[in-house]
Amino acid sequence: MAMRYAQDMPRAVFFDLDDTLLDTSGGVDEAWSLTCQAFASELSAPWEPLRLAIRREAQAFWADEAAVGHWRLDLLGARVLVVRTALTAEGLDDSYSERIAERYREEVTPRMKLFPDTLETLEELKRQGFKLGLITNGPAEMQREKLARFPIEPYFGSVVIEGVFGAGKPDRAVFEHSLRVAGVAPAEAWHVGDNLYADIGGAQAVGIHAVWIHRDRLELKDEPLAVPDRVIGHLAELREGLVDDERGTMDAKQPNTGDVG
Repeated sequence: MAMRYAQDMPRAVFFDLDDTLLDTSGGVDEAWSLTCQAFASELSAPWEPLRLAIRREAQAFWADEAAVGHWRLDLLGARVLVVRTALTAEGLDDSYSERIAERYREEVTPRMKLFPDTLETLEELKRQGFKLGLITNGPAEMQREKLARFPIEPYFGSVVIEGVFGAGKPDRAVFEHSLRVAGVAPAEAWHVGDNLYADIGGAQAVGIHAVWIHRDRLELKDEPLAVPDRVIGHLAELREGLVDDERGTMDAKQPNTGDVG
């Protein structure tokens, strides 16, 4: 359908994948619990302390994303290191590291699912004439498996996977590539993601309006890695900020960073 663009509204909207469109964290706790329970007998140790140790070590490992960014292309290897550190901290046999890491992958993969508002949002924005793009970090094989499993790739005019493209967020090259494919200037694009370092900081570095989605599980701290231009809890808020079906125009709302934290 034909549409008119309000001032400061985008022609293109780019999306992160994991924990933005695809719920990859919702099953994490259950997957680790089941994994640790499965090895409790062999390790001759209660499973709950190990689960807590793995969570602690994972948070410490990924705390400085810039320092460990190269591990995004070897997530299994990173997980093995985290598990080994946790086992050692608990005084347990670290030779189980690889088996535990692989068992977790088997547990968490089937628990991934699209957020309930994902398809509705992509369908509506596509119908309204927005150019859509996907920018996702991670290994090529793993991210391609997700796109093969969940029916979202046809909505996007461009798909940038770190393991395929050769660079990942926050590298400006991935955003500049998406802009070129969409044929828009930075001021004509929004990027939606849950990661302040990779999504928000990366998009803003090239002049793209950065929308942080917290999915009611993240909090904007007092000194965030990047301050988003707009904050939303769910994709319905994104649709409301972009589309007004009655008038056929997009509502030019101001950034609402004051809504959180």
